[in-house]
Amino acid sequence: MKKIDSLNLIPFIDIMLVLLVIVLTSASFVVRSHIQVDVPRLEDTQGQNAQQKKTHSITIDKEGRFFLDDKLLGLGELKAEIKSFEKDTQVIIRSDRQSDLEYFLEVATTLRDNGIDDVYVTTEQK
Repeated sequence: MKKIDSLNLIPFIDIMLVLLVIVLTSASFVVRSHIQVDVPRLEDTQGQNAQQKKTHSITIDKEGRFFLDDKLLGLGELKAEIKSFEKDTQVIIRSDRQSDLEYFLEVATTLRDNGIDDVYVTTEQK
């Protein structure tokens, strides 16, 4: 009988790589922000599964400060950043309920004027 000198790890590594690829391709990537805002509530919210594309998060806190992907920006800086977005960019707006509607409308108008149509507003179910 032939003695095995070492364990053949190649098939094991192949299986692990296949499992890793499956997990990575089936994982859901959710945009999370670390800025605390109290979002508006709706009676019935139904989420939509968007295709994987470039996603940005714009947050407006109750003091009227603007954050692009958790980075604090002034309104002028935010508008300049929005102008650099590609047309198929997905944007998620998180606005505090106590913030002025004017701030939200300013962001939404800037997005529309720059051809960004894939815009979502974060709400919370009542």
